[in-house]
Amino acid sequence: MNTPIVDAQVHVWKASSPDRPWPDDAIAPQREIPLEIPELSQHMQKAGVTAALLLGPTWEGARNDYVLAAAASEPGRYGALCRFPTGDPAAVEQLAGWRSRTGALGIRMSLNRGDVRGTLAAAISSGFFAAAAAHHIPLSIYAPGRYWLYEHLVQHYPDLKITVDHAGVETRTESLLTAIEPLLALAKYPGIAVKASALPCFVSEGYPFPSIVDAVYWLVAAFGAERVFWGSDLSRLPIPYSQLVDVFLYHTDELSQAERRLVLGGALLEWLDWRGVTSAE
Repeated sequence: MNTPIVDAQVHVWKASSPDRPWPDDAIAPQREIPLEIPELSQHMQKAGVTAALLLGPTWEGARNDYVLAAAASEPGRYGALCRFPTGDPAAVEQLAGWRSRTGALGIRMSLNRGDVRGTLAAAISSGFFAAAAAHHIPLSIYAPGRYWLYEHLVQHYPDLKITVDHAGVETRTESLLTAIEPLLALAKYPGIAVKASALPCFVSEGYPFPSIVDAVYWLVAAFGAERVFWGSDLSRLPIPYSQLVDVFLYHTDELSQAERRLVLGGALLEWLDWRGVTSAE
């Protein structure tokens, strides 16, 4: 491929320390040893991945320092998907210049546990969603199963750009195709895109993962390849990183070459207006 392969989501973090403590109520991390930039870089080089969108995990707290530092040091290799105090009106007032920081490409909301409706109401009341739309800040929202939430947002804020993280799936209690089917109804809204990320976490089959391939075909048919983004969620990926890349590169025969380029990175770069990423080939 002559276009970059870009991972739409990788959690990176550091161990809790006196200088950088985790919250007292932090959930258990996905793995005992933190996934830091040097290790990620090795995985990317081995798998042929050009760039990655970085996100601090919830167990580390609402921190952006590590991902922003990586993005600032290598903006053609790393971008930052940041946490934000969405219910704070004073913080919302600063969104006008938010994307002026090198590598700050979007904001992530995790709405898969706790008082989801309360968090959503606070973000609406603070003016967060209106400001994100006005200042063209893409949002990446993980609200598995809450299709009403995505629809509510795009109907009330039609200029918002929202990515549905992990195709809106959280567990493997049902088949992957059954799990993503309700998501397809949101494709009619041009402001909604979807991450085809962490998908091996939701299947019990082996390589070359036919249900993952079929899910990608369904998503591309509904949303178009320009709104489907490949991603790994590497820190909990149950298969080798290079194997996941291989599945999308060599086992998606029903995608055209142009569609495959978009899904593997081109579409994400355009969606986020992420400039300066070039193929290593």
